[in-house]
Amino acid sequence: MIIDVNTYIGHWPFRQIKTDSAEKLLKLMDKAGIDMACVSNINSIFYRDVLEGNIELVEQIKPYKERFIPFAIINPAYPRWKKDFLYCIDNLGMKGLELYPYYHKYKLTDGNVIEILNMAAEKKIPVHLPCAIENIRQRHWLDVKEDLSREELKQVLPLCPETDFIITNGPSWDISGYLQPVAANRQGRIYYDFARLDILNSAFDNFVQAIGNENVVFGSVMPLQYIETQLVKLQYTKLGNEDKEKIMYKNLKELLKI
Repeated sequence: MIIDVNTYIGHWPFRQIKTDSAEKLLKLMDKAGIDMACVSNINSIFYRDVLEGNIELVEQIKPYKERFIPFAIINPAYPRWKKDFLYCIDNLGMKGLELYPYYHKYKLTDGNVIEILNMAAEKKIPVHLPCAIENIRQRHWLDVKEDLSREELKQVLPLCPETDFIITNGPSWDISGYLQPVAANRQGRIYYDFARLDILNSAFDNFVQAIGNENVVFGSVMPLQYIETQLVKLQYTKLGNEDKEKIMYKNLKELLKI
């Protein structure tokens, strides 16, 4: 079994993405052998009203509820952010919070952000923080030029000590090592994917052994990135079956209570 923590539907403004709907994403998942996926709607990043994109997402995945786990994209800089968040969790049944400070132009340490991060802990849902969506070297000139920085992550962790975080699509080894001193004293957990780890030189195996198999999850960034580069790491790893099962699905089943 594989649960993917990082997938999308919706329209990407800067290049054509043919797999833009829940139905098309499901076909891609079946082809790759992905059983379930945490999914969000790219449209929520770019709509003025992020709630519209979240509602679109829930409507699209209705026929496939057993396969998709919806995550709400919320903009804490938007005046109605608190109502949007509560509506998504309490009414739409979304299972996680997803934030994009580099697109919505705020800092993780802003007051509203700290409040929503602690609200997520109270609601017992994780917070997904993609460090980036696309490689900075491939971005359109109108796209953002920043990624989520390890320093910003380090500053926010002590301000929401009970919040569970999933940090994806970034330099996971570098970030995990940098955050270790502040992460060690938190009640909330921090999980990392391995989307940007090198396939060669046992980088994946060494990363898992360094931070612990209980802190690693599978994330593909489908359909914006190729999933094969993640599957091949699982294929050629020298990790044992217990390690692989935790990474492939057990850690997320426990976190998301599924």
